[in-house]
Amino acid sequence: MIVTIRRHASTIARLAKPSLVPAFIAAAVVFTGGYFFEQQNRENFGSDLEISVQNELNLISTRLQGEINTTIAALRGLANSVSVAPDMSVENFDRLAAKMLLQNPQMVRVSAAPDAVVKMTYPRQGNERLIGTDFKRFGSSRLATDRAQSKAKPIIAGPVRLPSGKTGFNLFFPVFSKVGGHTGFWGFIEAIVDEKKLYANASLIEKTENEGGVSSDHRHIDLHLAIRDISVANSIQDPFFGDFEIFKEEPVIRRLALPGGVWELAAIPAKGWAQEPGNSNGLRITILVAAAVVIIPIFLTGGLVSERQRNRAKIRARENELLTVSHRLNLALESSKIGIWEIDLETQSRTWDERMSHLHGMSAQASQPTYETWRRTVHPDDIRSASLSLFKTLDEGLEYRSQYRVALPDGTFRHIRNVGSTHEGPDGKAKITGISWDVTDDVLMTEELRAAKALADLKNDELAQAKDRIEHNALHDPLTGLGNRRMLDKELKGLSGDAGLVDIAILHIDLDRFKQINDTLGHAAGDAMLVHASEILRSNIRDNDIVARIGGDEFVIVVSNPPGNVFLSQLCERIISQMRQPVDYNGFPCRFGVSIGIAVAREKAVDEHKLLVNADIALYRAKENGRNRHEFFTEVLQAEIIKTKRIADEILEGIEKNEFVAWYQPQLEAGTLKLAGVEALIRWNHPREGLLTPDKFLKIAEEMNAMATLDRIVLDRALIDGMRWAAEGIIVPKISVNVSAKRLRDETLVNSLKGLSLRPGQISFELVESIFLDESDDIVLANIEGIKKLGIDIEIDDFGTGHTSIVSLLKIKPKRLKIDRQLVAPILRARSEQALIRSIIEIGRSLGIETVAEGVETMEHAEMLGLFGCDLLQGYAFAKPLSADDFAHFARNQLLQLAS
Repeated sequence: MIVTIRRHASTIARLAKPSLVPAFIAAAVVFTGGYFFEQQNRENFGSDLEISVQNELNLISTRLQGEINTTIAALRGLANSVSVAPDMSVENFDRLAAKMLLQNPQMVRVSAAPDAVVKMTYPRQGNERLIGTDFKRFGSSRLATDRAQSKAKPIIAGPVRLPSGKTGFNLFFPVFSKVGGHTGFWGFIEAIVDEKKLYANASLIEKTENEGGVSSDHRHIDLHLAIRDISVANSIQDPFFGDFEIFKEEPVIRRLALPGGVWELAAIPAKGWAQEPGNSNGLRITILVAAAVVIIPIFLTGGLVSERQRNRAKIRARENELLTVSHRLNLALESSKIGIWEIDLETQSRTWDERMSHLHGMSAQASQPTYETWRRTVHPDDIRSASLSLFKTLDEGLEYRSQYRVALPDGTFRHIRNVGSTHEGPDGKAKITGISWDVTDDVLMTEELRAAKALADLKNDELAQAKDRIEHNALHDPLTGLGNRRMLDKELKGLSGDAGLVDIAILHIDLDRFKQINDTLGHAAGDAMLVHASEILRSNIRDNDIVARIGGDEFVIVVSNPPGNVFLSQLCERIISQMRQPVDYNGFPCRFGVSIGIAVAREKAVDEHKLLVNADIALYRAKENGRNRHEFFTEVLQAEIIKTKRIADEILEGIEKNEFVAWYQPQLEAGTLKLAGVEALIRWNHPREGLLTPDKFLKIAEEMNAMATLDRIVLDRALIDGMRWAAEGIIVPKISVNVSAKRLRDETLVNSLKGLSLRPGQISFELVESIFLDESDDIVLANIEGIKKLGIDIEIDDFGTGHTSIVSLLKIKPKRLKIDRQLVAPILRARSEQALIRSIIEIGRSLGIETVAEGVETMEHAEMLGLFGCDLLQGYAFAKPLSADDFAHFARNQLLQLAS
């Protein structure tokens, strides 16, 4: 046992010594690389963590500012009501305050303080002692009220402790009332906002059950957050939310500008900045495994190389020993190529000549060979057959024939063929005498021929397999394994050839929201979603149905002999339902939907290309109707497509024939009802259907990218009509022209306008509010600045229906805001719309932006809007959209009325 262990240890040591140096070098390289990779991983994790904290802090500050702005907006409505009715009764105040508190549960109380002295408060219960309180008496409230009055803006202060024991923020809203034609300071609307509810609504803390259920924080990461007031320069206060220590730990900072001050928000990860990346352990294990995978093979390979060198040294020594023997053998080979042998059957002695010894790899000086000597030279696999041939010759007296291999000292084999016969010698002894010769070349040639034939057969098989693979790859998608467009065409041709025998249904499938996954998570995620989708499709079809991937995220299912439309609808619903389920990709839940268009052919003659087009049309309708649904191709749908194409062709023809014209709707000054401008509106003088309004053709024009041309037609027509009116003595201060979103994103827009001769303010471009939702569109912002430099004013159309922020207004700086007709129509009855329109007008006035009310249906609307401070009015109360000639007649009549 000990000897065996020592022998194994000696072998390992012999193998190990030469391989230690490269093994150590490999280990150093692997572990050094692993160390730097782990450091890079830590840096990447820290960067990602900081970005995540910044994103979460931005979201929190946005929520917090939104909650405060909502509260201020509510107070603004109450302040406007008090401004209109400064002598408001307690009952009216309580009614308005109760409604406001009901709609804004974060507010604890609201008070009216004329001249800063509380006169009314709601709710009264628990706040009776507040009546008569002078806000100017106390230092904290006096500072806030003075700032609110001087700036004419709401001020937030606090937090302060309330009589109930809670804490809250004071909001002071200055109120100015118009008395005797003069606007003067009336007092304040004061409100208390519950601090906890404000934090809960902004998702800084969780709501309690008494506050309307539990609200989780929906953050991607856990944060420690602190908030402090830095409104006063050189006087940094302690945080009123969170721990002061957070500001000492290199937090992410966000400053929040609020009415009356600035809050500073600081955030750090809950586990700190020095936390370990989640993949550290896995990374270290990977490094260790990589080290083992690299070092162990190098170690073993080094040992094997050393062993190989030793073996080669031994072989070289043996080769040197054989050189002398080879020299002698060469002389014998030259003289004779056949060896002669004889076997004495009685004594079993053998006699070989030199050539025979050479054939068997033996020296000519060797002792006389014996059976054992011969047996040792013959290949073990050939001994039995050679011996049997000899015994058969002895038993039957037949001619001796055999062939066997001889193992030569150099490790090769020699094929020897033997022929002999029995006879009696002169001494009467039975003997076998024969000859032997080397047939190695013949045998090797035969084996090579056989090997060549086998290789040729193998290559033929490989060529056949390669052909099969090429044909398979040509007809299948390499990612999903489904058929491709070529296979689909081939199968459809086969099915259409069986027309009349086989009904065919085609389901054209397109993944919804696939591009977002591809763009955000990468193409690997997109490929995983495509494979997942293909598995769903494959699992829902029958054995004789066909599914193929024909594009990036498009698939087609061909259903043979469908039982009916109900069967196809059920198949689609199953696919849609399964596609809706979230798919996990590296920890990210990916969601996407699917829209399906169905076309069925039951005619005797099936046009497969037309069937695919019909399915594509049905798919387009499914997407148009909201996605995640299926639609059948019908004759009605085909008629709509034909109609849409006809209208599109007629639009192009109408552009060529100048059928599109501009109509004009007057805009009047709210105070004097003088003509202040017109809005140019496009109309289509259709040769068959007469005058068409934009709702009949504008959507199709947008789809065919003709809006830029139509916009330019209206602009050119408006400029021509404006010059004609001026020649007739009709002065139109400004003409508003609508500009489409696509036109505004055209990089050539400004250059195309530079050739126009315009006076400043003569033309205004009306831009729909939705254009400004994406403030990062550099082309839009650059075009707006270029338009302004050309003297063209900017108006925001349909204001109040979108999501334009105050920041957007400050950035764009439009000349006018057009209040949408949906807000104007109900103002005679709805106080909420009245308050909203007042707010829009106040916002515009504070930013130096004029306001235009459209959809003014009656003079009562006009009178009320004038009282609100609206600048311009437009609507049927004054005139419907008019042709250029009718507008000139309207303008002349207005001039006559004003002159009279």
